[in-house]
Amino acid sequence: LLGLIVLSFIAIGIIIIYSTGSIVNFNITGGVSDRNVFFTNQLVSLAVGLMGWWFASRLPYRNWQKYATAMLIGSFILMLLVLIPGLSTRVNGASRWIRLGPASFQPAEFLKLSLILYLATWAEQHRQALRSIKNGLGWIMLILVISAVLAIVIQRDMGTGIVMLGAGLTVFFLSDAPVWIFGLGLGSIASLAALFLVITPYRLTRLATFLNHRDDLTGADYHINQALIALGSGGLIGRGLGNSLQSYGYLPESTNDSIFAILGEQFGLWGTSLVVGLFMLFTWRGMRIARLAPDRFGRMVAAGITVWIMTQALINIAAMLNLIPLTGIPLPFISYGGTSLAATMTAVGILQNISRYTEREVENADRSSRRGEWRSRHTNVGSL
Repeated sequence: LLGLIVLSFIAIGIIIIYSTGSIVNFNITGGVSDRNVFFTNQLVSLAVGLMGWWFASRLPYRNWQKYATAMLIGSFILMLLVLIPGLSTRVNGASRWIRLGPASFQPAEFLKLSLILYLATWAEQHRQALRSIKNGLGWIMLILVISAVLAIVIQRDMGTGIVMLGAGLTVFFLSDAPVWIFGLGLGSIASLAALFLVITPYRLTRLATFLNHRDDLTGADYHINQALIALGSGGLIGRGLGNSLQSYGYLPESTNDSIFAILGEQFGLWGTSLVVGLFMLFTWRGMRIARLAPDRFGRMVAAGITVWIMTQALINIAAMLNLIPLTGIPLPFISYGGTSLAATMTAVGILQNISRYTEREVENADRSSRRGEWRSRHTNVGSL
């Protein structure tokens, strides 16, 4: 079921990118080229993601404990590399991409998965320390704050920072930490988040845009208004595949962060409702895997991954509907972006591997094995 849901997401994203990619590229190049490079690049990213998905689904999930610390340190280093002018790519005032030759990637996507795996590993190995404010809460808070600062302050990516904090706090909540210590950590994180909002003027501007998005229709409010126009013009059944008008240079990031608005424009309310329903089904399935996981480590990892993807989808969709301030974050599995697609597909592979070890899955596998042995014995008897 989980695999079918993810493949449905990917198919929806590929279809939308195929229908709008050439138009977007035509506008970006000033009419020089209408090659659908977005579609071809997404297919390459899909191939990489499928390899990561297959590998993670086959690797026993407890083996990730061996690499969790190295993965987190490596992700921190990659996040700092965006400060190097020759390596980083600056887009819309934010440095979130590292370019190596013709390829570029977003290190924050690797940090999301690394953070979940590390916190789950540390919490599993230091259960007694979790009952101490100094040794338990202090270390967890340090890791979460470093991750948030790297995302929110250095890369100016509030949405990614919120996703990381949500996933990290989920792992912390499911650990052996007492409820009062978790509550103390949650309050501290909320206070820091409010501080980040106050000390950064451009975030206050986004908040003002959210509160009244009709003050400056061609300036700060332009993006959200074009997204709402796209969703509204789709109506109940949409304009039809390939009939998007907003992708003709009106809606920024129409194949990436704003792809949900293009989905609503082309497929209407029924298309957006289908995607929302699939994300709800994905969340139910992921939480069910977490609930049936054979150990605490598997439960923390499964819940952390599910909350990561669910929170990211919720932020993206809510921003396009003007329910929360606009933030640049891709819609999982659907938006254009190789790093995001590869990271989330690898995370799904880990979820599926955890599912292999749940009690019901093991019981079903034993039944299948016994049926196979029964058929084999009777076939041999028949041949004799």
